[in-house]
Amino acid sequence: MEWHWPKDLEELARLLKEEGALIHAGGTAIREERIKSAVHVIDMSCLPLNYVKRQDGVWHIGATAVLNDIIDAFEGAHGDHLLVKALKNTATTPLRNRITVGGSVFLSPLWSNLMGPLLALEAEVEVVGKLNGTYKYEDLLSKKAEFQGSAVKEIKFSDKNIMYFFDRFARTATDYSAFTVTIVLAVETDVVKDAKIVVTGCKKIYERLSQAETKVIGKKLKELTPEDILEGANVEFADKPAGSGAYLAEVSKVFLCRGLEALGCAR
Repeated sequence: MEWHWPKDLEELARLLKEEGALIHAGGTAIREERIKSAVHVIDMSCLPLNYVKRQDGVWHIGATAVLNDIIDAFEGAHGDHLLVKALKNTATTPLRNRITVGGSVFLSPLWSNLMGPLLALEAEVEVVGKLNGTYKYEDLLSKKAEFQGSAVKEIKFSDKNIMYFFDRFARTATDYSAFTVTIVLAVETDVVKDAKIVVTGCKKIYERLSQAETKVIGKKLKELTPEDILEGANVEFADKPAGSGAYLAEVSKVFLCRGLEALGCAR
């Protein structure tokens, strides 16, 4: 096994072409069997990717920034933000000081609580390696095989003025999320101009409730009626330690109703 510390993106892209290449950043997601099969370990720590910054109305988060970096930056800029709510419910403080954005975005484990918020924020991912360029985060999730041999450089999304709801279902405060619900609304003069409703942890990994989103757009906040908006919205779940698939489906509806009611009352 040979370790490498690339200093720039060109060197990183070259190393990613090596057979048996393994990316190491925070190291929290690397399993023992993967370490044993690695021939080249690419340590990301020397790359200039540890940043969280807002530029021209867009947030840019570098791959080696850790989750607590995001919390600190967004609390400083907004005081309250969707990502702060999601990430404060992710892991423990010591782990959030190790878990990097790049690994969390590329692997998108449910426990990171990032998937729903990033989908709702219409995030984009810039990658280097086999693929080079900027892609929709949703494309990375749905076409994961095409991104093998690439590494995340940064994640970015617009700094929109939004209303949001985020919650997760778990057996205990420190347990992995069985599912998450994210609702993001863009509102002007009390009227919803855009809506994103995302459930993660389901059989399809995630679901965008497009029909419900369409019903929300154009309504005043006080007109949000969860029962009508969610009519026909059925999200399927597999059985999990937190409950049967049927049980989780019912609980997810409760969370969705709760979120729409909370946003309607926030006018």
